Amino acid sequence: MASAVGRIRLCWVTGMLAVSGAARAEKPVSRAVFVEDGKLIEVRQEGKGWLTRDGLLTCGGTGPVLIAPRELGGGAFHIRAKLTIRNLAKSAASFQIGGGHFGFEGRHGRPFVEGPPFRPAGDKGYVRPGKALVAEGKAFLLEVIRRGGELAFQIDGAVVYRTKVPTGRLGTFGFRPWRSTMEIADFSAEGDLRPLPKPVPETVLFTSGEGGHHSYRIPAIIVTGKSTVLAFCEGRKNSRSDTGDINLVMRRSTDGGKTWSPLRIIWDDAGNVCGNPCPVVDQSTGTIWLLLTWNLGSDGEGGIKAGRSKDTRRVYVSHSDDDGVTWSKHVDITATTKKPQWRWYATGPGVGIQLQRGKHKGRLLIPCDTSIHDDGKHPYRSHVIYSDDHGKTWRLGGVADEKTNECQAVELVDGRIYLNMRSYHGKHCRAVSTSSDGGATWSAVAMEPAQPGPVCQASVLRYSAVDAGDSQNILLYSGPGGRGRDHMTIRMSRNEGRTWPVARVLCEGGSAYSCLTVLPGGDIGCLYEKDGYRTIVLARFPLEWVTAKPSR
Repeated sequence: MASAVGRIRLCWVTGMLAVSGAARAEKPVSRAVFVEDGKLIEVRQEGKGWLTRDGLLTCGGTGPVLIAPRELGGGAFHIRAKLTIRNLAKSAASFQIGGGHFGFEGRHGRPFVEGPPFRPAGDKGYVRPGKALVAEGKAFLLEVIRRGGELAFQIDGAVVYRTKVPTGRLGTFGFRPWRSTMEIADFSAEGDLRPLPKPVPETVLFTSGEGGHHSYRIPAIIVTGKSTVLAFCEGRKNSRSDTGDINLVMRRSTDGGKTWSPLRIIWDDAGNVCGNPCPVVDQSTGTIWLLLTWNLGSDGEGGIKAGRSKDTRRVYVSHSDDDGVTWSKHVDITATTKKPQWRWYATGPGVGIQLQRGKHKGRLLIPCDTSIHDDGKHPYRSHVIYSDDHGKTWRLGGVADEKTNECQAVELVDGRIYLNMRSYHGKHCRAVSTSSDGGATWSAVAMEPAQPGPVCQASVLRYSAVDAGDSQNILLYSGPGGRGRDHMTIRMSRNEGRTWPVARVLCEGGSAYSCLTVLPGGDIGCLYEKDGYRTIVLARFPLEWVTAKPSR
């Protein structure tokens, strides 16, 4: 495709806003827009908070991203922006292209680059070690220029960083404050600019401040044997804290996720924590088993890990035989699923699986994590629990290596179980392990650089399975792919997780925990935390959206 040459620029338009009062009046207001060929294009952003003030577009926080209304193609381009950054120290404010960041100040006080196209996936580095590029509160001109296969960054006319970039389009671009306040006085781009892809349809299922809860976190979604879609999460009553008065809540859809029932509380234990939902469907009986964890609202994770808590973290199970309309009493199964010396414990979060192959066919398997008090600096470890009698009893399975945490599992076509884990190895990517004995033992943990991202929960899903070696054996992954909890990215593997060459960014802005499912009809559903934990939304897209090749 030939290069498309265009020019967009940020500007401000003024209108009149009616003000009610004793006498109606109007006052002038201004809003930021992009202009292209004389046409106004509304500013696009992920998250909320960008405001126009005194001829500036300004924002702070960790969730918002200002996104240009065009993508960068494979030809030459020139981007200019007049910026001021306040609260710069220890921020990670950045200019971003696709899933990569050119950061003006990192956590170690140095400018940084991270992710493609700046550096190989999973790698990170510093632009000028020990030397600041910009000054606190002082305006500067940033220019980003592509000529041929090179990308150059200039600040106030001086080149501060160069890198070679791959052929083809580079994707969306824009600015992220991330723990700073960013002011934009001017922002323009000219050259090879392409139309943005159509956004994926999303349904907001949980919104902070609604339904009697301060906020909602920790999503899980599953489709029953009768094609009912169940969406679970934690309803945090009084704050976004991980402890306190936390209820387990649910919404239900009987039309494939198009419409949803009102929010329903599944478990409210008078000020205590009822959370970490991890459902699994027994395909042979139709029963939905819901695993979760409980602790006193007065006991935080730190106190439980240190052994200072009044009680401990306990494991419970409930079930439904009518597609989630009613649920059984929650039963404490801690004695058979947690060792006495273990302290912190979490089921999922996400979903469990039922094994379909081999000696352990029919086994219900729930991914979990725990803290083991004698592991010193790195107490967390992933593990699994399972049931071989259709949920009547639950047992403790194998435990993975240290520095692993929240996890999800899929069964491979050769009968092994693939465990994808939150990692504390400092490699800015996921950790993985496999089991050949139904989850009783796990292989040594390996890093997965093809799944870059921050320390955070993520989801893996079996989309389809045919036979070993068949290209229709598809695994999917969802997780934040940026420097922080942003750039929710869907990845795909056609060779049982050995490589993950296909990736599409679902959301450039603030995005954290997620859970994948295959919706009735074959579309993929991704239930994920969005906009700095303000909402939990369900994105819906076909497999073709993931595999579509971008224009060049």
